[in-house]
Amino acid sequence: MSQNQSEIYDCWNHIGVWSRKAVRCPELMQVFHCRNCGVYSAVGRHLLNRTLSPDYKKEQTLLLAAEKDRGVSGSSTKFIFRAGKEWLALPVIVVREVAEMGPIHTIPHRSSNIVRGLVNIKGKLEICVSIGAVLGIERCEKTKGKMAYNPPARLVIAELDNQVIAFAVSEVKGIIHFQPEAVRHLPANATDRKALFSDGILPVDDKEIWLLKFKKLFRALTRELA
Repeated sequence: MSQNQSEIYDCWNHIGVWSRKAVRCPELMQVFHCRNCGVYSAVGRHLLNRTLSPDYKKEQTLLLAAEKDRGVSGSSTKFIFRAGKEWLALPVIVVREVAEMGPIHTIPHRSSNIVRGLVNIKGKLEICVSIGAVLGIERCEKTKGKMAYNPPARLVIAELDNQVIAFAVSEVKGIIHFQPEAVRHLPANATDRKALFSDGILPVDDKEIWLLKFKKLFRALTRELA
């Protein structure tokens, strides 16, 4: 296959097992499930062999560098990203990789504002969830006095206790090292959902980065997967 990822026809979502339409692929009579189909496997191989973008390589280099630098005396390390207009931070150890944003395939018979669907990560389908739905972050941002929806640019793949999830983010800043004493306590009157899932705010330049309690957030994101 030589087509770009944007040109891939995801037939499994249109006439395959993940389609809600009445028309079905005739090959299903033989293979029973799209995962057993040669077309589905070929697309997976193509995604694995595709050329990585410079931005993706840069993000992966930052992640690998953080693994080596984690032992800096007295410092803490976080993975920083933006969802909507909010800057957020996760422990580096739970971030498995950053991937290019691709199509999110809906899951039949499941309606949820948290579980968005399935995404293809290196040929393997992973659950995609909405971090904004849990944290109460608006998907629309104010630009020049108007509210506009900015499509997410990256997928962050995180793992905890052998369970993997992906969530879309607007921007990835990468790895940051800081001294624990730089973290500010949450305001006493903070009652929004970000505060519920955060244990401090880190000021960086002109940004306020919310340090997320990942285990608590992960439980909230995966609660509807059972």
